[in-house]
Amino acid sequence: MKKVIFYLKLLVLLMCFFMIYNKLDANYYKYILILFLLPLPLFSKKVNIPYYIAFCITAITTAFFTFGLTYYTLIISIIFISMIPILFLFSSRKIIQYPNLKKRNNELKFYKEELINEEKSLSDKREALEKKLERITHFYIISKDLTKNMDVPEDLANALLNVLKTRTGVCYVVITTKNRTLFESKDNNKNLKILSRLNEEKKKIWFSLINNNEEIKSLKGPAIVKSLFNIENKPVIAWPMIIDKQLNSCTFLVVEPEYARIYVEEGEFFIPHLKLGTKRIMLFSELKEKARIDGLTGLYLKRFFLGKLYSEIERAKRYKTNFYLMMLDIDHFKKVNDTYGHLIGDEVLKTTAKTISSSVRRGDIIGRYGGEEFIVIVSSITQEKILKIAEKIRKTLKDINFNFDNKTFSVTISIGIAKYNKDTDIDNLIGNADKALYKAKNSGRDNIIFYEDENNITKKD
Repeated sequence: MKKVIFYLKLLVLLMCFFMIYNKLDANYYKYILILFLLPLPLFSKKVNIPYYIAFCITAITTAFFTFGLTYYTLIISIIFISMIPILFLFSSRKIIQYPNLKKRNNELKFYKEELINEEKSLSDKREALEKKLERITHFYIISKDLTKNMDVPEDLANALLNVLKTRTGVCYVVITTKNRTLFESKDNNKNLKILSRLNEEKKKIWFSLINNNEEIKSLKGPAIVKSLFNIENKPVIAWPMIIDKQLNSCTFLVVEPEYARIYVEEGEFFIPHLKLGTKRIMLFSELKEKARIDGLTGLYLKRFFLGKLYSEIERAKRYKTNFYLMMLDIDHFKKVNDTYGHLIGDEVLKTTAKTISSSVRRGDIIGRYGGEEFIVIVSSITQEKILKIAEKIRKTLKDINFNFDNKTFSVTISIGIAKYNKDTDIDNLIGNADKALYKAKNSGRDNIIFYEDENNITKKD
């Protein structure tokens, strides 16, 4: 096929030559045209000897028939024939110098293709990295906005829920947390509390599947949780928030199957930024907690308790309700410190605080009033029931044995109770409870005194 094309090209060129040649009248024009055949082979891609010989024969033959045996014919013959050995020389040198030229050419073509493929691969990687950077920047801005004005974990959870539930491919989001108070051990294995708004049936299903789930407990980072697939028959992506090597909270995203991998990757970008914000919120909450909580007993400090008491009085005035104020004091506590030391004294204080907390109802407000004194707000209760609570505290604490240096001892507590009514302000209410406590101390201790009015402060057995 290549030879056919070659001869066709040669034929076309020669036909063009003779067409032009026949149009010329003057011999010197024809002479120049014949000489023009000399450089034509040089325009080919490589040295082509047969190509040149064809032009050489054409030029000499045409010169002979045009000029005859003249000087012009001789010059043309010498010029064209002398070029043949020169062309052979250059052609043979290339063959000697580059015996594997075709092989090397193929190798270079292969390398060129490799470079083109590598360039495309690098271009694809660069595009992927640019998209990843864009997503990281986007999540950084979101996380920064989320945590900027958040003071409590619940606010952060609600804001995060609003951001994630509108994202493409997300069916719904379940945010959970482990709420630990300031004085709980970090190793305390609490259940995950669900913060998202779910119907009761779905909430029960989620609660039963995520708690005591070994797959969730072993999470080190964002992952697809296979054990939760049956909830919606769709992938569930977990974004665990691990702080100080403990699972602090976990966000679950129920997503369409084709988006599963995407949200695993996005979790890897998002969680580190969110973790910083969460730590800031936790630190802020801890500082607030320390400002209102007694470090030893875990009860409210006096100043914060008085704020709660004032709010309770305002509420009672508004809704025309009553409540009780209970003041408690450990009997002969100074003697405990002097005899057994302050470490044992602290243990007695902590045990007393726990006894009071476990005896009152959920929602009753307890504070450490100072030293060995405690104070409790008990609302929405009858006088009979408040006396039962006080008796339970007194009896439970009396039955507790403390050990020191192979010696066993127990402590007792005196309790004063005052009832709030519409004519009582905060100072009077505290004063009345204190008067009842003072009388309990002066009546042999280890008893309960109820304040009704100035002339009626009675002992309750």
